Amino acid sequence: MITPFRSARLRSVNRPALLSLTGAGLFLASLDAYVVVTALLPMLTSVHIAVNRAEQATPIITGFLLGYLAVMPIAGGLSDRFGRIRVFAACLVLFAFGSFLTASAPSLSQLVTGRLLQGAGGGALVPAVLALAADLYPAGDRSPVLGAVSALQEIGSVLGPLWGGLVTASSFGWTWIFWLNIPAAALIIWALWPEIRSRREDRRPTGLDWIGALLATAGLALLTLALYAADPEQSPVGAGFIWQAPLAILCFGLFVWYERRTSHPLIDVRWFRDSSFSGSALTNAIAGAGLMVALVYIPVLANAVFSMNASGSALLLVRLMLGIPIGALLGGWLAHRLRSYRIVAALGLVLAAVGFLLLSGWTEGSLKPHLIGPLTQADGELFLTGLGLGLEIAPVSAALLDAVGEAERGAGASFLIVMRLVGMLVGFSLVAGFGLWEFHRATAHLLPPLPALNPNFAAQFAFYTLKVKQAIFDEYHLIFRATAIALLVGAAVAAATLRPLARPRWQ
Repeated sequence: MITPFRSARLRSVNRPALLSLTGAGLFLASLDAYVVVTALLPMLTSVHIAVNRAEQATPIITGFLLGYLAVMPIAGGLSDRFGRIRVFAACLVLFAFGSFLTASAPSLSQLVTGRLLQGAGGGALVPAVLALAADLYPAGDRSPVLGAVSALQEIGSVLGPLWGGLVTASSFGWTWIFWLNIPAAALIIWALWPEIRSRREDRRPTGLDWIGALLATAGLALLTLALYAADPEQSPVGAGFIWQAPLAILCFGLFVWYERRTSHPLIDVRWFRDSSFSGSALTNAIAGAGLMVALVYIPVLANAVFSMNASGSALLLVRLMLGIPIGALLGGWLAHRLRSYRIVAALGLVLAAVGFLLLSGWTEGSLKPHLIGPLTQADGELFLTGLGLGLEIAPVSAALLDAVGEAERGAGASFLIVMRLVGMLVGFSLVAGFGLWEFHRATAHLLPPLPALNPNFAAQFAFYTLKVKQAIFDEYHLIFRATAIALLVGAAVAAATLRPLARPRWQ
């Protein structure tokens, strides 16, 4: 028998203080998601890897993401079983231990292990804090709180590279990026200790669905590989698409079959009968795909076409990233004021689609026209895109968490994040594969001129360069337009499926 998780018992606590403390832990972990971007070279040097072998830095970056992905399917379920605050504290300890391994690493293997544990601990904090926010506030009042939590996480992601660069450039060096995490985590756990000991949260006598988690992970991995175009000159999908895609579908089929029969499912498949749940999940996946396209292609476009260096490309992306936390806060407030999830979510995705359509019209001179003072038209277009992507976060999160049972809210929060990651990985692979395939199709007939004994070499090379640059622009225009169409589909899904905001009540 499943004992309901009684959020009403938490009403007596200081809710703003509890969310501030758990939000501080979430912010600490989100800072470290991208913090190594500006510290990679000194990190490599410290483990005796030459700078000209920088490709070995890839596991340092992906280690955090791998840990994040590995723990996410079961993270929310753990908080349902053992309590949000207990799981939060345990994961924060894991994050701090990963920080210790990273800071003290004498070798690349320990460095990667530390980042992996940081990702696992930091990733599990997200569904625990989202579910806690939903526990603390009734259905009609939780969208502003979820918006604030999401904004805090996004602000951490934006500030992470800047924080890493400042600490690395200081006299302390890059290791203090991670040493400082340990006392910060200890201080948060000390402040939460009365709640950890109070046993105010009930435990659920349930098991964990490891088989379901394995089937879901295998299906997602196979689907991502099937859609990843390693050789876009030959195909817009992966080389193993013919066998990987059917295997992915088989894994998903077995997952659904198993979840319908097990007594303690990872995901209760009956949730999908609720249009608000399934619509929220699909909307979040589409928004994730749009975000990933922006994160990857805006810096690449800045470098390949506008000849910006790495710092200039990053600063261009910051214009978009600043809009996301502002949109998350605004989306939560608007959903509460308008008493509607669907209107705000659909509005956000429409604004993001408009932003991508504006980006699809960029030319070589698009970064120059000024609006007000130093602000350019491109700044406004990037901010609009980020604002739209941020607006949908709180209403979609609240709609999904309203749809699931109180005893399974942590699992619902995990599924919400997994769907966003799925959209980022699968949607991006699909859009990027077709964009690259189109680029190689458009440039297949172009041959670079040879300088030897060629009196017209200069003119021919200039013509060749012009054509290649035009093909690059055409590729990005196609990718951004396809993303805009996908976001408009997401807006239609949100408008058609999300239920009106519920009246405030305690379940």
